[in-house]
Amino acid sequence: MELSYSELRTKEVVNLQNGARMGKIIDMIIDSNGKNVLGVVVPGVKKLFKPAEDIFVPWCNISKIGNDVILVSLDVSSLTGVTRSAEMHMDGVGDGKPQDDFL
Repeated sequence: MELSYSELRTKEVVNLQNGARMGKIIDMIIDSNGKNVLGVVVPGVKKLFKPAEDIFVPWCNISKIGNDVILVSLDVSSLTGVTRSAEMHMDGVGDGKPQDDFL
């Protein structure tokens, strides 16, 4: 199955562990060789007086990609937060340069 980033980012991400909706994909992390997708980033929970940390979902944790939803299996106690870079566009499409804070 081949999917573009544009197609992926329109799908809702749902965690199979707790049934929670995690939002839609805002970024995709690719290795430095540009050959493998390492994972995707979904929006984190907004906290009072703290910036939201986005959540990195390793590609191996994606269980199923359906027509309108992406099912992931994540232990919520071991979620990895990613601080959104100031250079990252709000629509999730970066400037094409790798972001050091994501690698």
